[in-house]
Amino acid sequence: MNFVKCKQTPQEQGNILFLILIAVALFAALGFAATQTLRTSTKDPQSESQNVRGIEVIQYATFVAESIMRMKFRGLADSQLCFDSPLWGHNDYYHSACDDDMKRVFSTVPGSGGVSWMKAAKGANLGEPWYFTGNSCVPGIGPYQGDDCNSDGTATSEELMMFLPNISKALCLEINTQLDIENPNGNPPQASGNIWPAGMPVFTGSYADGGKVDSAGSGDAAVLRGREFGCVEGNGTPPAGTYVYFHTLLKR
Repeated sequence: MNFVKCKQTPQEQGNILFLILIAVALFAALGFAATQTLRTSTKDPQSESQNVRGIEVIQYATFVAESIMRMKFRGLADSQLCFDSPLWGHNDYYHSACDDDMKRVFSTVPGSGGVSWMKAAKGANLGEPWYFTGNSCVPGIGPYQGDDCNSDGTATSEELMMFLPNISKALCLEINTQLDIENPNGNPPQASGNIWPAGMPVFTGSYADGGKVDSAGSGDAAVLRGREFGCVEGNGTPPAGTYVYFHTLLKR
């Protein structure tokens, strides 16, 4: 059998050479990008882990907030929400509405909140659980806009709040960076006083004056005014030098 040799024209040879050069260039670019990614990920593993923890904290709290909005859409009153769960190890969050699974946030029964009770992201704090209360507020959100929402003599200006106490300063700064919240002079914004009342009253269906999430302790109340979630330094309860992630579940 005779084989016929196909002679390549100069144009075909040029096209092949051009494709080879493109392939080499793409391979070099891919190698450079991979190297840069490796350098970035190995340059500061501590910073990378804080970034991941911050995302986990924000995402979980956001999921809880979205679940509550769905429950409200089904007609539940603000006072009927229940955070009771056997996984707390206590029944401090129990109130009469908890007898109905449809009013439980931490229940996977169809029609309930559908949220799995979870501890905070590993390494986010010293192991303290999430904290839910109706005794705190954030100035500038909800119908009531006054900065005295914690002491105005009415419970209608308090929000339903979710807190993660005692997180690290590094994580607090990272969370605010992710949320585009200013960290004055390289520090988290500081509250002017108690963020929640002494004794940490938990939510059992009622709201009352008590604590306030603001940034007036840093000299600029505008930093956190109107912010539904972020990180703040304590200045009373909890004390200065400790940091708290806050998330508004219901604006009232």
